[in-house]
Amino acid sequence: VVDGIPMGPVFSKDLADFVAYAKLPFVAKGVLSVQDALKAKEAGCAAIVVSHHHGRLPFGIAPLQILPKIKEALQDSKMQIFVDCSMDTGYDAYKALALGADAVAVGRGILKPLLQQGAEGVEEKIQKMNEQLSELMMYTCVKDTRSFDASVLYI
Repeated sequence: VVDGIPMGPVFSKDLADFVAYAKLPFVAKGVLSVQDALKAKEAGCAAIVVSHHHGRLPFGIAPLQILPKIKEALQDSKMQIFVDCSMDTGYDAYKALALGADAVAVGRGILKPLLQQGAEGVEEKIQKMNEQLSELMMYTCVKDTRSFDASVLYI
């Protein structure tokens, strides 16, 4: 049970049914294992979001811990890998991109500026994150967002 909602397994057939029903590129969120990533690939998902729903899964691990293994398992796939949870700065986004994410999703990081300043607050937050990301890319000679690899991190 998460947030009072009973949870259960999503089987490969269930996921494939969702993908077929959508008739659009389908993104599966809440992937926290190589097994789940491969299940999403087999079901025909266009992308996954490596996420623990901001810690709402009491048994979940931090998305950046499993991201490199998921990236390795999907290396021969065209599936996009997004990551969220704790993406509050451009520095966080940098780490996620270096570990294999194709993109990051920012949710809670923009919630406070949205509630306090509206759209202008969100724009300022995203601008600041982009500046931080650009700064680290410059310092580590990463020329564009397609040129990341984990060698820029000390692990």
